[in-house]
Amino acid sequence: MNRLWSRVSKILGGLLLFGGSTASIGLLLGITLSHATGVGLAILSMLLVFFGLSPILLGGWLLYSGIQAEKRALREQFFQLLQMHQGRLSLLDYVAATGVEPAIARRHLDAWAKEFFAEFEVNERGDIYYIFATETMPLPESSHLQLLGRAIRQWLQSAI
Repeated sequence: MNRLWSRVSKILGGLLLFGGSTASIGLLLGITLSHATGVGLAILSMLLVFFGLSPILLGGWLLYSGIQAEKRALREQFFQLLQMHQGRLSLLDYVAATGVEPAIARRHLDAWAKEFFAEFEVNERGDIYYIFATETMPLPESSHLQLLGRAIRQWLQSAI
C-alpha cells in the first residue's frame, strides 16, 4: 500500500508542481506586463494564490509524503524479510524482494546494520550476509491503518 501511495503521490505532486509553476509564471508575467492596479491587480493576485501557489504547495507536500511512504515501505519489507530469513539477509535477497538498485540497497542495509548492531558473515563465494539478532530487535508497531490495509490486501488476494 505504501509503494502504491508513493508512486501516485509522486506523479500527482509532479503534475501539481508543473501546473502551479506554469500558472504562477504566466500570472506573474501578466501582472508585470499589464501594469494592473486596483481591482485588476487584486484579481490577478487571487488567481496567483489559488492557481499558482496553492498547487505548488500541495505538489511539494505530495512529493514529500511519497518519498516518506517509499521509505516506510522499504523498512516494512526489510522487517518482513528478516522474519522470513530468520535474521540472516544478503544484499541479493533484499534487492530481489524490493526491486531497489543494489547500491541503494547496500546503503539501506548498512544503515540498518549500524542501527541494529548486525554482524556480518562471508561465505566461500564472497557473498556478504547481514546477521541481525531478531529476538532483541524492536519490530515496528502496526498502526490501525496498516492493519486495515493488510486485511484488505488479504481479502483481495483470497477473492482473486
